[in-house]
Amino acid sequence: MERTLDIINPDELNEWVRRSLELFQNTPYLDNILEVYQFEVARPVRLDPAIRRRIIMAHQGRRTTELIEILKNITKFPYEDPIWYLLKNINGCLENNPAQIQRIADTLYSMTAEETVVRLESAPKLNTQIGPMFNAWIKRTFNLLNIDKFQESTEGLFVLDASEEEAKNFINDTLGQALTKRPDLVAKVNRQYIIGEAKWIGQPGGNQEKQVQEVLQFCQNQRNNIIRVGIIDGFPWSIYNIKGRLINNKEAVLVQESEYDIISAFLLEEYLNQFL
Repeated sequence: MERTLDIINPDELNEWVRRSLELFQNTPYLDNILEVYQFEVARPVRLDPAIRRRIIMAHQGRRTTELIEILKNITKFPYEDPIWYLLKNINGCLENNPAQIQRIADTLYSMTAEETVVRLESAPKLNTQIGPMFNAWIKRTFNLLNIDKFQESTEGLFVLDASEEEAKNFINDTLGQALTKRPDLVAKVNRQYIIGEAKWIGQPGGNQEKQVQEVLQFCQNQRNNIIRVGIIDGFPWSIYNIKGRLINNKEAVLVQESEYDIISAFLLEEYLNQFL
């Protein structure tokens, strides 16, 4: 994506974007982010030894029916297949679609039996609990109030402690924000309400651009006097790749050139404190 701002000239950037970039460049950012996103050690999930032997023997013997039946009873699959869920879970799909079964078998047999088992036992992806990690950090970091006391408060910095539905109704009915889901942050500083949407963007491509666009759209749709802030961490704060070349991926450029307040979670407390 072509840049329109000089990333080296901080005067052209939003103040909070600039400070987030400096944080990424000049501190042990990825180590520190563990305070917010407490990624666990990715540990392999070992199969029962008897199941492991059965998979290897069925694979080596090209006994497709037996192999598929074993794999059907395991939570994980050796690779991401677009129709495996349907074959495994929907009545009649496994029996009525032999061509698809053969296609999957051919894919499995293109691996060794040992490789198939290794894939089944590989560590799970760590990004499935990103949202709950951020919410847990919010609760550890800020003072929480239930919805009645939150509305009544007029001094200090507080975060709303409410259920998904209760918080969404408050945001829409009381604050007039017309959101389809609860924001990741619902804060009040003195009499000023501030809501925020948080994302971890680990790399460019895939669904990452969509998530960046969601945050930017959230910030753009300002309503009434409620302040909106985007809370993004990860790849968008990087400027140069390992070869020293300027990063021009859309996920980074859109955030770095944003006119809205987009910040790292590390700066959130400081951002909110400015309204005290």
